[in-house]
Amino acid sequence: MSRLAVAHKEESLVARTIRFPSGLRDKIAADADRCGRSFEGQVIALLRRHYGEDVDIAPTPAEILALAAASLAEIPASDLGLLTRKLTEPER
Repeated sequence: MSRLAVAHKEESLVARTIRFPSGLRDKIAADADRCGRSFEGQVIALLRRHYGEDVDIAPTPAEILALAAASLAEIPASDLGLLTRKLTEPER
């Protein structure tokens, strides 16, 4: 089986850090600004257009926790227990 076939067969997602040379970063940032996107959004759009795949940049665990905390911000403390009970209950 070819390496390409093996790569397509795997279903795992791997997050990677991409470092762009400053000139390329500036070009992408300018294009992102022109299109009304963030830098990350522009990189995703470019990858999707070129490869036709559903790519995404996963948020860091800290960002996920911040989003979760923000989603609970306007909920009264008296109701939080009902929403978070399953998070603290031991599994059976």
